[in-house]
Amino acid sequence: MTWNFTAECIAFVIACIILAYSRKSYLTPSLKNRIFQACLIITVSAIGLNIASTLLIANGTVEVMGITWIVTTLYFVATPLISTAYYYYTYATVAEARPRKRTIAALGAVPYLLYLLCVLANTWTGCLFYLDESGGYHQGSLIVTTYVVFYVYCVMCFALAFVSRHDIDPAITRILTFFPLLAVVVIVIQQFFPTYILSGSAAVCSLLIVYLYLQNKQISIDFLTRIPNRQEFSKMLALVQKRQTPFTAVLVSVDNFKFINDKFGSDNGDGFLASFSSYLQTAAHTPWLYRYGGDQFVALFEGDRKPKAADFPSALRERTEKPWQIEDTHFVISCSIGIVDYPDVAEDSATVINALEYCAAESKRLGSNEPCRCTEDMVQAIKRKHRIADILRSTIAEDGFQIHYQPIWSIPRQRFVAAEALCRLTSTELGPIPPAEFIPIAEETGLIVDMTYQVLDKVCKFVKSARDEHPDAPLESVSVNFSAIQFVQSDLAERTLAIVKANGIEPSSIKIEVTESVLISNPDTVKQLIMAMHEVGIQFCLDDFGTGYSNLSNILDLPFDVVKLDKSIVWMASERDFEGSDFLGHLVASFKAMGSAVLAEGVETQAQRAFIESCGCSLIQGFLYAKPSPQSEALAIIAGK
Repeated sequence: MTWNFTAECIAFVIACIILAYSRKSYLTPSLKNRIFQACLIITVSAIGLNIASTLLIANGTVEVMGITWIVTTLYFVATPLISTAYYYYTYATVAEARPRKRTIAALGAVPYLLYLLCVLANTWTGCLFYLDESGGYHQGSLIVTTYVVFYVYCVMCFALAFVSRHDIDPAITRILTFFPLLAVVVIVIQQFFPTYILSGSAAVCSLLIVYLYLQNKQISIDFLTRIPNRQEFSKMLALVQKRQTPFTAVLVSVDNFKFINDKFGSDNGDGFLASFSSYLQTAAHTPWLYRYGGDQFVALFEGDRKPKAADFPSALRERTEKPWQIEDTHFVISCSIGIVDYPDVAEDSATVINALEYCAAESKRLGSNEPCRCTEDMVQAIKRKHRIADILRSTIAEDGFQIHYQPIWSIPRQRFVAAEALCRLTSTELGPIPPAEFIPIAEETGLIVDMTYQVLDKVCKFVKSARDEHPDAPLESVSVNFSAIQFVQSDLAERTLAIVKANGIEPSSIKIEVTESVLISNPDTVKQLIMAMHEVGIQFCLDDFGTGYSNLSNILDLPFDVVKLDKSIVWMASERDFEGSDFLGHLVASFKAMGSAVLAEGVETQAQRAFIESCGCSLIQGFLYAKPSPQSEALAIIAGK
């Protein structure tokens, strides 16, 4: 018989290219990835043996009969091993999503082991193949078992993927069910055309599908820095935890990277990140370096490499003291460094990641290049933070926030005329949680958006109830604090006005309090939004003036109805006899000339009240007049009852 093995040669070349290209890979050394490498090696070996065996048989003579028999026997050993390896790849893939019983893995070896007995018996029986006295090749009576084993494994792969479809991503399910079906089609074609050798083509078709969609190293590599990405870090983290291998993770965050991009251009910024990652690869002395995201990198020191983690921050500090050069641009950077040890401090992957981010933030607070190593107290603080986030989610779901109102005193009218709504979180499993703790968490998690709308709705209901029950009460407006995150929402104006309208109150009854940081974040958009909402009656109040961001140029062209002086200014100016107090009087006069009322926060003593009045402020908010109180008590205070 004359065979056509052109397709087999092409398949061999393709398999060799994939093997060479994927050999230097940053993929996590998980069971699935190691089995895929085994699939590659087995496939290349089997196709190579098939080609060699075909050439020896086609040109066989008595002189090379021994070599022909050995190579052909190895071919019969290796070829069904391809489908066996692919079955175990399918098993490892589904086991990553949900652990499988080891009996499933053990049963997977049974078809091949039984087939291997046939290969061994072939030496004496010729049940698979034999060579005649002249070196001619003949198929044995059990040659069909090679196809049977292949079909059995294809059915097993398909069945395992189908049964596990609810545990893995639908796209992965489609790939794991499709590649055995494709291989079956190719082998069926070969059975109809026995002179064409297509077994290697069937294997390579499956190999290509798996490689392109599941194993391509481009999936795991960051395009810019050419190092593994955050997804691979998560996989490696899970792997070393599963192995219970102690490790140290170091998160490096470049400080003020936005400044580099803005000052020198994004091209230079990208060039710096590529150069910085190359340096980290050299300095870290570990193959497990990852781009965590943006300007952040993580180095993982596991096993014997763990002691090297102690030298890494020092080397990094020494290098960052020297300038970096990208083309003709020179600049100096600093880094924030978070360090977490597993399992000494963090006991699982989620805690490691949370602790790394927490410590990097603490490092930035400590100062340039000052590493922060996670402690057990920090872990407890992180757990409390996440527990508070859960409490916020459940409170939002139950609409369970309590609102206290602090009345605001009008100096010219000598009565309470307004109030500020203050959100409270008191009845929780952790006890009362102060706003200074839960508000930043709400902002960080994005929960502040829904939370603010719920507070606004409660405030509108309070205003409606107050005017219905106490029509003579001088409650003109209630202030609601809006976070900077709120102003990122495209439907802010629509939702705010819809809530006000649904409660049947005038828009002028609501004041939205914002800090100047809101103006800094996205000035043009915020200004347009404030102007538009002000036109329909919503009032605005600039909160915490004088606490760091204050810049008159940011507020001159905005219709702020009230400017609130932060209590730190009130306390400092009233308790010291210095020339700055005259400046405060001129500042208040300037705001009043712009049409804004000036409110002094934190007034607690008669001396502070007298000073504020002398400066020309028209509104006062502080414990001297009234503390934040529940709805009924606050309304009674405002009504003078």
